[in-house]
Amino acid sequence: MKKTAAMLLAVTLTICGLYAQKKPLDHSVYDSWQSVANPKISDDGKYAVYAVNLQEGDGTLIITDIKKNATAAVDRGYGYAISSDSKFVVSLIKPSFEQTREAKIKKKKADEMPKDSLAIITPANGKVEKIAYVKSFKLPKESALYLAYELNPPADTTKGKDKLKKEKDEGNPLVIRRMTSNVEDTIKYVSSYIFSENGKYLVASLTPNSKDSLANSGVLLYNTANGERKMLSTGKGSYKQLAFDKAGNQLAYVAERDSAKADPKIYRLYYYTNSMDSASVLVEQATAGMPANWMVSEHKKPVFSEDGGSLFFGTAPIPAPKDTAIYDFEVAALDIWHYADDFNQPMQLKNLERERKRTFAAVMYLADKSEMVRLADENVYSVSVNEELQKRKSLGYGLGIADKPYRVERQWTGDIKKDVYTVNLRNGQKKLVKEALSGYPSLSINGKYISWYDRKERQYFAYDIANGTTACLTCELDVNVWDEENDVPDDPHAYGIAGWLEKDKAILLYDYYDIWQVDPTAKTAAINLTNGMGRANKQTFRYLKTDMDIPYIGEKETILLRTFDNVTKENGFYTKAVAKHKEAPVKRVLNGYYYSYPVKAKNTNNFLFTKSNFTTTPDLYVTSDLWKTDTRLSQINPQMKDYLWGSVELIKYRTFDNIDAEALLYKPENFDPNRKYPMMIYFYEKHTDDLYRHYAPAPSRSIINIPFFTSRGYIVLVPDIYYTDGHPGQSAYNAVVAVAEKVCKNPWVDKDNIGIQGQSWGGYQVAHLITRTNMFKAAGAGAPVANMTSAYGGVRWGTGMIRQFQYEHTQSRIGKTLWDGFDLYIENSPLFFADKVETPLLIMHNDNDGAVPWYQGIEYFTALRRLGKKVWMLQYNKEEHNLMERKNTKDLSIRLQQFFDHYLKGDKMPKWMKYGVPATQKGIDWGYELID
Repeated sequence: MKKTAAMLLAVTLTICGLYAQKKPLDHSVYDSWQSVANPKISDDGKYAVYAVNLQEGDGTLIITDIKKNATAAVDRGYGYAISSDSKFVVSLIKPSFEQTREAKIKKKKADEMPKDSLAIITPANGKVEKIAYVKSFKLPKESALYLAYELNPPADTTKGKDKLKKEKDEGNPLVIRRMTSNVEDTIKYVSSYIFSENGKYLVASLTPNSKDSLANSGVLLYNTANGERKMLSTGKGSYKQLAFDKAGNQLAYVAERDSAKADPKIYRLYYYTNSMDSASVLVEQATAGMPANWMVSEHKKPVFSEDGGSLFFGTAPIPAPKDTAIYDFEVAALDIWHYADDFNQPMQLKNLERERKRTFAAVMYLADKSEMVRLADENVYSVSVNEELQKRKSLGYGLGIADKPYRVERQWTGDIKKDVYTVNLRNGQKKLVKEALSGYPSLSINGKYISWYDRKERQYFAYDIANGTTACLTCELDVNVWDEENDVPDDPHAYGIAGWLEKDKAILLYDYYDIWQVDPTAKTAAINLTNGMGRANKQTFRYLKTDMDIPYIGEKETILLRTFDNVTKENGFYTKAVAKHKEAPVKRVLNGYYYSYPVKAKNTNNFLFTKSNFTTTPDLYVTSDLWKTDTRLSQINPQMKDYLWGSVELIKYRTFDNIDAEALLYKPENFDPNRKYPMMIYFYEKHTDDLYRHYAPAPSRSIINIPFFTSRGYIVLVPDIYYTDGHPGQSAYNAVVAVAEKVCKNPWVDKDNIGIQGQSWGGYQVAHLITRTNMFKAAGAGAPVANMTSAYGGVRWGTGMIRQFQYEHTQSRIGKTLWDGFDLYIENSPLFFADKVETPLLIMHNDNDGAVPWYQGIEYFTALRRLGKKVWMLQYNKEEHNLMERKNTKDLSIRLQQFFDHYLKGDKMPKWMKYGVPATQKGIDWGYELID
């Protein structure tokens, strides 16, 4: 008995020792924390290529021989590609982090900054060849014989400014390498270049140094087999948007040949085929079918049809020349807002560059070249043609969209209705198919149908282009294809479309759980492709495309399905043979991990994916047997074992308005039920589906980092919120306070030390909750709306949209205009109840916030300050809704910790909280120092 007790004591001491060896996370860990990025697999499935990146610092490119488990590494490799024969990996190499940092400190000009280099890796033997000063590279899509890379030599700082400018404007040397022999050839002064898909040709636009009297601007065609060069166009001008046809026998590009001072410059479409001595103008202003005062657009790359018989390109109105008689300093600078504008001024200004570059689709048939066909115009501004449709000689019809009559109302609806047209690709004629659609139409793969989901009707429809008939695809289904959990005051969106079967035989649609195979004519009954297994087991199935080059789903294909268990929150994959309707999907893996989108080898069944959960870092794995087994390829973040982390569990609770709800409860790693822990509450809509999500310790862009807080001895509670139209504040109270009270019944929760934090919509709810209850000892609200009456007419500066739609139809969930629901806007505005606040509040609201107007944070801060409340506001200069600059995220993380540690743990108050930081000390004293 004594021996047993001694053994138990020894085990206990050992465990305590293990815990003692672990340490809490701190702010020094962020930079070295790793992540796997951009995994790729060779077509033969033999090699995995991926980057292991640090949050700050130099990453590493890893090439792994999957069978041999042998690796090659290239420091700082990125932007990599694998040759089609899997024999080579080509990658750019960044300058080192320290090199770039040092150059920034010295305020080097762009041309003087450290340059990228190139690595050519042979995976079979691990050989790495490096080439200095490389700007870009390209490999042919369907050939492994050639590589082209553009050199970017450093600026010659010994020359004068004028000379430097000319060298900066000129093109770069382009090197073409034959990979089997390493023989290289060089083309000077290249500004852009592409290979044909088969690698037989390379075309380059040339912009030479003006001092080189022997060099010409123009377009050069290079024969990769024999090195033969042919100038297709020569002379001063701009040559861009190079495009080959599929076979590499035809070429098109856009060019202007005007003088340097010409305004505007007139662009033309040039065309070349192998039977020609040089390129000729195919489309210009005088071409039949071109509207008056229009031209070929410089902003759209031409696209050949698959058979090479037609050429799609962009057109645009010729811009008005700048009036050189008017001087900017003599002209008023203003924006005129007009009540009848299609889009309000902020949206127009936000989209100004896009509108200046807007193109309108057209097509030229290359058999006769007599007349271009104008497809899009200023009314039907968008015309789409599927890739599969472009393969056919008889092109048929495209999908046209017009929305001008509905643009004004977008200000308060948030959505924009559309008139849907068929567009005859032979003559440009348009036929109205659906008017004022609230939804998103799409063209079937072979162009036989236009399908859409109608949000008003809550049904899918398909229009048969040949017959001119419309069929309801889902009216006879006994399940909903619309979002059953929609909780905003608007028509619900659909669950979506998986895709089309080949030859347009069927469309695959989602309900909440299952996938349906639906006849686009609605003449035959829909088939539940997943056999109702999803609904029966409360599992959601969603199709994963594994070959991005094939636009359709094969009738005899076995498809991969991402699977989510809505009860256990487990994730995984099933497969389903499309043709075997009566067979249930086959389970491949379903467990307590989160899986990334798998990357499949083109010619084998090897898949790359990351796998993780809250306590397991997302390493890269490979499976060759559909998840019967998997092999870990990476081993990132080994230091994680040295730090305290935590655990997570799913709990259930009932809201004050009697809704059965769920929440996530995170506990410290060395959780002791006999201790009392401070608790943080964070929320944003619903998060319990993230039960198995991994969070890396990282500086905060706006919210608390959960593992950081659990590591430092906090419980973190993350509840789902359920909303009632018109009462979002009350809905948050009904959920958050209800779950907090339930969890606080546990003796291990220190109910006197509870904090709450949220950002944006969550920040608003925090701001509201502290007007309703004093149960929180400290609160953090990022970008909170304080006054819905002023925010209603505000601007989302990130898009230029007026915020009215948000209150009437979407997230803010009032469901009425300000005038029809004035009492609701007051009820849900924390500002009008600021006198009730007793909780110390830390606000973050940044002066370049593109989502919530910055003045909302100011309104709440100044109200609380006027009322004598404890309130602080962090305003990061020129920062966005969520912080973008890493230096600022680190700063916020420190202040969030200090703020909550002071109130919930009794730590000393930092200087910035005690005294603030005067403007005279900005950038000198950060106020981090803890004071008595």
